[in-house]
Amino acid sequence: MPDNYLENQVNGEPKPLKKKTKWWVVAIDIFFLLVFLLVIAVSSNVIYLTSAYGEPFFVSGASMYPTLNSEGFKYIKEKDEYRPLTWNDIDNDDGDIVDYGWAKSKDKDNWRSDLHRYDIVITYYPKDYIDYSSNQLKSNASLKIKRLIGFPGETVKFERDDAFNPVWGKTTIIKPDGQEEVLPNLYDVEDFPDLPNGTKYLSRGITGARTLSLGEDEYFVMGDNRVGSHSEDSRTVGALKGNMLQGKAYVITGMRKLSVTIDGQGNKVKEPKLLLDKIRMPWNYKKLEYKI
Repeated sequence: MPDNYLENQVNGEPKPLKKKTKWWVVAIDIFFLLVFLLVIAVSSNVIYLTSAYGEPFFVSGASMYPTLNSEGFKYIKEKDEYRPLTWNDIDNDDGDIVDYGWAKSKDKDNWRSDLHRYDIVITYYPKDYIDYSSNQLKSNASLKIKRLIGFPGETVKFERDDAFNPVWGKTTIIKPDGQEEVLPNLYDVEDFPDLPNGTKYLSRGITGARTLSLGEDEYFVMGDNRVGSHSEDSRTVGALKGNMLQGKAYVITGMRKLSVTIDGQGNKVKEPKLLLDKIRMPWNYKKLEYKI
């Protein structure tokens, strides 16, 4: 009979000791769980955005500053460092971090019927077409992003008026029935800070005073960065036909780094890199609709 027989009868069979789980094992499990949940959340959000809007877009240039790209970064290749984008960065190149968002285009939800004044649209210009009647684009055609100002049948009068607003000028809409509406300003001089070298925004001078009557199916667009030559828009290129408008931008969801290559014809090809450099949470998305 074993020596511990009576003890086992009284106290029961001894139970094996439980091994304590090491803290780092728990930490690894939690880490992978969080990564898994993050992947699920991001994937679900992309599926939602694709379903709700349909087309991602990125912003290149400062023509819509400070609405767009005011939180981006310019890559200084020689120093291998970044600095904040400014209203004077009229073009973006390889490595720059720019706004990335979602738009409706093509036949998505009949977005053309949802166009309002001050919406932000993605468009081609007349110069981008070989033959507009056949809708044939040049090989170096590039999309632009601007604010929608005037609609078919209206007359748009844009003028410099320092007393009204020195940086946005004065825009008057004359409707087909003769009624006039002066459009509100979204920005003032404090929204365009001095450059690091001390250059002031107003030193460039506002340009492009123009009065343009829009025909059937014609639109007038302008950038938000209106001083100097920072925005090429309807003040210089004229009215845009409806088919030139390719989409309506709805929301900025983050920022991406640009990849710039040269195609076989010597044209710059800009594309956003795969991963987001800055992610906005859904409750912090930057909505672009502004109805007046």
